[in-house]
Amino acid sequence: MINYDNHKELILSLDSRGLSSSEIAEVLGMKTPDKNFLPRSIRQALQRWGRGKGRTEPAKILVFDIESSPMVTYSWQAKTRYITPDKVISDWFVICWSAKWLFDDEIINCSVTEEEALEKDDKRVVGELWKLLNEADIVIAHNGDNFDIRKMNARFAKHKMNLPSPYSSIDTYKSARKRLNLSYYRLSYIAEYFGLTQKKQDTNFKMWVDCLNGDKSALDKMQGYCDQDIRVLEDVYLYLRPYIQPHPNLGLYIEEESNMCPSCASTDLDKCGTYATTVNLYEAYRCKNCGSLTRARKHCLTKEDKETITSSIPK
Repeated sequence: MINYDNHKELILSLDSRGLSSSEIAEVLGMKTPDKNFLPRSIRQALQRWGRGKGRTEPAKILVFDIESSPMVTYSWQAKTRYITPDKVISDWFVICWSAKWLFDDEIINCSVTEEEALEKDDKRVVGELWKLLNEADIVIAHNGDNFDIRKMNARFAKHKMNLPSPYSSIDTYKSARKRLNLSYYRLSYIAEYFGLTQKKQDTNFKMWVDCLNGDKSALDKMQGYCDQDIRVLEDVYLYLRPYIQPHPNLGLYIEEESNMCPSCASTDLDKCGTYATTVNLYEAYRCKNCGSLTRARKHCLTKEDKETITSSIPK
């Protein structure tokens, strides 16, 4: 993975001369041994460095994943469909979590200790993730809306913590199901389907049991498994980004006089036709940086045109 910070001075110099992100990537590829510079990553690096007149601090986007323990229960049948609360021996808790700020190399993580695992005490671990969520403007998780976020909210409430400051959520599982008819929607399958597969550690039920029993080796393996999920999740998000509609609007965090892609904040847009509502017509654009579609805020119809347009009667 290229660390764009190592080339910050050259990138900023080329940007100040008016070169586009694609042109900067081409120049860097010629001047350095590494030929794999991506215009998308250069655009994001410039955004992260606050480049440009009138820019504010860009949105802080957090990619995160949690691993929670299974419940321990009594059951008379192997196919029991419902277990009542009086049959629960011990409830679930958060074993570990991993996170990273979008496009940063560093993975931040936290896991329960052997003693905390035996005591089912995740208060410290939950509190550390609360700090990151409280700082984020946007969070990305796979099945996050239904699982990770709700699970964390349950633990925040359990430990008498307030909710983190408001943030927008991007759920890659929900976005994939909404726009794509895939055979499966597991993170690993989506990554493999699009050729994004990275080396992944194997897990089995014994590892979960060993974590419950406070086995340090198992806890370390679980953390490594979670860390790898974060790397895969970031790649899957970036691949799916043009299909995430609506995407939280990054333009809200950056001042820019030109039209801006709401998905990646690039101003490198191409007109690609029009977008029609029931009573208005807008110019449509495709982002040359990430491929997302967007439209202008102001319609392109004249006053005379609008006066002659009728609308369907609502149901």
